[in-house]
Amino acid sequence: MTTPEMKVATVPPSPTPAPATPASEISGSEISGSVASGPVASAPPASATPTPTPTPTPTTSGSAPAPPASSDPTVPAAAVRPAAEPASPRGPVRVLEVLGRMDRSGVELRALNLLRRLDPNEFRLEFAVTSGAAGTLDEEVRQLGSEVYYCRADWLFPLRFLRLLRQVQPDVVHSAVATFSGVVLALARIGGVRRRVAYFVSSADRHGASLRGRVQRFACRWLLDRSATNIIAVSEAAMRGLWRESWRLDDRCRVIYNGVELEPSGVAIAARRRSGESEDDQSATITVVHVARPDPLKNRARAIEVFAVLRARSVPAQLRIVGRQDPAETAALTALAERLGVAAEVEFTGEVQEISRLLAGSSLLLVTSLHEGMPTVVLEALAVGTPVLSADLPGVGEISRLLPGVTTLPLSASDLLWADTAEMITALPPTLDQRREAMRLVRRSPFTMDTWQRDITAVWS
Repeated sequence: MTTPEMKVATVPPSPTPAPATPASEISGSEISGSVASGPVASAPPASATPTPTPTPTPTTSGSAPAPPASSDPTVPAAAVRPAAEPASPRGPVRVLEVLGRMDRSGVELRALNLLRRLDPNEFRLEFAVTSGAAGTLDEEVRQLGSEVYYCRADWLFPLRFLRLLRQVQPDVVHSAVATFSGVVLALARIGGVRRRVAYFVSSADRHGASLRGRVQRFACRWLLDRSATNIIAVSEAAMRGLWRESWRLDDRCRVIYNGVELEPSGVAIAARRRSGESEDDQSATITVVHVARPDPLKNRARAIEVFAVLRARSVPAQLRIVGRQDPAETAALTALAERLGVAAEVEFTGEVQEISRLLAGSSLLLVTSLHEGMPTVVLEALAVGTPVLSADLPGVGEISRLLPGVTTLPLSASDLLWADTAEMITALPPTLDQRREAMRLVRRSPFTMDTWQRDITAVWS
């Protein structure tokens, strides 16, 4: 092949050449503006005739300089600009969080707190509930500009959920319904959702140890393994219990500890100081509080049994059962308290909005749950300096390794041992200085809402 002869064009010099712009004066936006916004074609073949470099045209003082011509003929003229044009703003990340029901419980309250904090220009958080039932937090969610969708987990759930995905068009599906998240995320994958997050908040599901339960658990985990892009748990115990022991070998897995808002804790401690509580306040009555939803896993009956033994030791104490009430459960617990002779000292408080203030006014938080991922109420108690007596749950153990104030006992231990321990813990109430120091320790720990929000939204992004 014959190489074509190269012809060099002679350009007469300009009598008044324009001064060159120093490189230090070229802005970053001008540099980035010279990069093509469209695709750049491949280099021309070696046999192509080179294009002579055009002569720079001087500009008149006071007029805008002309865009520099590209020396590459393959770059479109529209791609060469003196400065980058502002990109069209990207809409917020749309997140659909799947929960059981929007009631006052750990994961739901944490989701509501996050909704209050999120910048609506960055994230749009909405909720789907698999119970198909209205919850006590629904109206507050809507007042914050979000929405709750009712999508009952029955045999029509796949059709309902796929229809919901087409309606909402989320960028992220964040599912916190234990191993049933496998079904949710499989449908999200079919629906074209790119980021699919499984979020484990407990150390056990409800399938049980029966043959049917084991089959359901295996099928849900199989679906989850093939559908989840991220697997998050509130504790190592929750990750091991609902996923697998070898979770560290799966790069999708990560533990993100629960976080608590510390402003209500500071307000609650300050309220005790303003009310005139002395540094050596020795109240005659010990207030034991048990905070949970009506659920057999929360084991509310055991709290009454322990409290009855404590009262039998002539300890002046009262028990507050805090949380949503179910009429049947409340009737059964009331009958138990009457049978044990402590009905007059047991109070069913119901749901409480200012939980930090209630905990700051209590002598002891009693936790008798059969399973927990990482109970947020334990963190809330520690943030106001109220001691905790809990069953030796793995998630609570993870808290106690990082924060003081937690005493654990096996659920198999006798009620007498639990009562003796409760009496010992409450013998010396914490001072205001000790409560303030307890809040500072939580602030320096990984259990803050700021840390939790940062880590969760990083997963969504």
